[in-house]
Amino acid sequence: MNPRIFSFLFLFVSLLVAAEETRSLRIMTYNIHHAEGVDGKVDYERIAAIIRKADPHIVALQEVDRETSRTQQVDQAKRLADLLNYQVVFGKALNFQGGAYGLAIMARGNIHSKCTFALPYRIGQEPRIVLEAKIELGDDWPLIQLFNAHLCHLSAETRLEQVQRMIQIIPKYTENLTLLAGDFNARPQTAPMDLLWKQGWNDCLETHDGIDYLLSSPGAKVQLKSSRIIQAPSASDHNPVFAELILNEDFK
Repeated sequence: MNPRIFSFLFLFVSLLVAAEETRSLRIMTYNIHHAEGVDGKVDYERIAAIIRKADPHIVALQEVDRETSRTQQVDQAKRLADLLNYQVVFGKALNFQGGAYGLAIMARGNIHSKCTFALPYRIGQEPRIVLEAKIELGDDWPLIQLFNAHLCHLSAETRLEQVQRMIQIIPKYTENLTLLAGDFNARPQTAPMDLLWKQGWNDCLETHDGIDYLLSSPGAKVQLKSSRIIQAPSASDHNPVFAELILNEDFK
């Protein structure tokens, strides 16, 4: 064989192999409004179908009921995880109607730890938390450290205080892949978000004027491959946000 042709074929095959080995992480955040759609119906399969179609590795959920009377004592995080074959952890923000209300994180891989952190709030406001999960997707993946938050909707001042507390909680530089997701109830140009931008957090949505976010930490060795707001207006009062991130080769 002509040496030049051989060299070209070798390079071509090498590029194909490298492309196959590229690790891309699919992640979603979704405020599910306790699975109640704008039509007033609580429908778990409707929520699950939206998630299933996007096929994320990891999902951050907000406004999740656990065994409350308004949703017939269903453990919503477990119900959705069972429908989608995910592992799941739940973090309680408050007691509600005989059960609990809070956040959840679902993942394809192993969730080997979780922790909840209280955020500041005032009398008359809902208690708020950050839910942290450490996730292993497989041997070829770094440990993923995901923080899921749902910030106050009543007060910009409280939201700013909650972001200040999150900055204290969440490490910016770590060997893990650190991500922050959730419903922040704040537009990108407002003071709470400006504080995160100044800290070096990166928005995973290329164009953004909403209040639901997927952020990568300043130390995250990732590149944005694609992102979108998934149009699903009937299933909840929020649309899910989805992003696909490419992990750099040196991210072990």
